[in-house]
Amino acid sequence: MNQSCQFLCAQLRPSFRWSCDTFEMAPPSSRVKLCWSKDWPRSVPTQEAQELLVLLERVQFKHILHLQRLGREVMGPHSKGRAMCNDYRLMVDAASIARDFADLKIKIRFGEGTPNLQAREDIKITDVGPIVRTIEGIRDEAELVQRRWSWPGPNKRPVYNFRSEGREFTSNRCLIVADGFYEFTDSKDPKKKRKDKWLFTKKDEPIFCIAGIWRETPEVGQAFTMLTMEPGPDIAPYHDRQIVILEREAWADWLDPTVSAKSMIKPLPAETLSVEQVG
Repeated sequence: MNQSCQFLCAQLRPSFRWSCDTFEMAPPSSRVKLCWSKDWPRSVPTQEAQELLVLLERVQFKHILHLQRLGREVMGPHSKGRAMCNDYRLMVDAASIARDFADLKIKIRFGEGTPNLQAREDIKITDVGPIVRTIEGIRDEAELVQRRWSWPGPNKRPVYNFRSEGREFTSNRCLIVADGFYEFTDSKDPKKKRKDKWLFTKKDEPIFCIAGIWRETPEVGQAFTMLTMEPGPDIAPYHDRQIVILEREAWADWLDPTVSAKSMIKPLPAETLSVEQVG
């Protein structure tokens, strides 16, 4: 395989999450079918992919760049390998949050006083945000407190997302209250310096809850992080991971550490989330 083909594979490898896609090459009249096993890079490419690599060895470097550019257009916006959710929104006050929980027969207590929650379009890593956590031994009550989003990891980088796979989280669960969150994708406009910003909200619900955990740290005190999982159908076109958004009927169960976490960590049905470009 020549250097040009190796360059192409290195650039496009993050996009090999679909079993089959079509890319347009220069000249435009020539079309090539690209097929890779979903288990790339552990598995061997299919015969069609091997034939494609032979063909690509004959392609000029400028044609490879053309293929790469058009491949992104076919794929649409995507953030494979980029940072997960690092920005979310909350525009409601503490009283509104308490009413939503009351509808589910969960009484919210304010052990540290009722927080003065300001409407915020952007809550970012290391900012303080409201979380709801269990009151030990009481299922139908919870407390709302404000805590820092993220704690310092071993490398001092903020731990703002935490993989949920294979874990049960039998202590320190919390609900992170939001009414929207953002994902960012590369812009199709070459003149645009910033990434495209997409706002996700839950249809017909004023707030939703993200599954989280909190912990005590010597560096920043108590802090929380958001759990992540494989993307559901509404988020997959924009990112290869997503935060865990719980259905309303699962809020009380999430606060009960005796209930299996795995039973609640699952993607939302298609078209549960609305998405709009806001930047």
